[in-house]
Amino acid sequence: MTKQINQYSTLFSCIYDEQEPVGHLGRGTHYSVFRSVEWLDVTRTPINRPQIHDFSVIWDEDHDTRVIDVIESIYMAGLLSPIQFIGERKGMLTIIVAAKFYFSENTDIRDYVKQLQDTCDNSPLQDHWPVGVGMFDRSPHFPPSNPHQTELCGIINDANHSVVTYLRNIDSLWRLGTKAYTPKVHIANLPIPPVPVPIQQQ
Repeated sequence: MTKQINQYSTLFSCIYDEQEPVGHLGRGTHYSVFRSVEWLDVTRTPINRPQIHDFSVIWDEDHDTRVIDVIESIYMAGLLSPIQFIGERKGMLTIIVAAKFYFSENTDIRDYVKQLQDTCDNSPLQDHWPVGVGMFDRSPHFPPSNPHQTELCGIINDANHSVVTYLRNIDSLWRLGTKAYTPKVHIANLPIPPVPVPIQQQ
């Protein structure tokens, strides 16, 4: 029996949802994947046609859905498009952005972090979480457990190589980040080819 996917927000949709701890990583680690529509690409550059943006929320054992309110504020502030992973642990919000954005010559990372913190401080939450920002690079590296341009800032309380592997597996499954929209093809809507009529021999 398939579990129903929670819809946590009216601004973006949940396309995959783990509602309770899975496995033995960290303290009850599990994750969900969300999809938004963006008019900014991964480097926060305006684009002519919107893209879809898939990102992952990393939950710990308490599955604190207040993080969704903060993400909505980040989205409405135009700061969401570089984000690939986001999670709250022990009262701190950890945000992992694409390395392409973090190291872009057009990125003022200090200003970006300040904007995130200001947005978090002005969110509807009564508790204001400090923000930490790291980066994630999906490019293959050796060793794969400690890739270059990846800093996870304690988003999960476990050994770094285990956390890197976990997040890379999520990214491998969902290809997180911004990408062009591709409409689904529904078989039921495709034209039905005519049935061939056998040729009668004379």
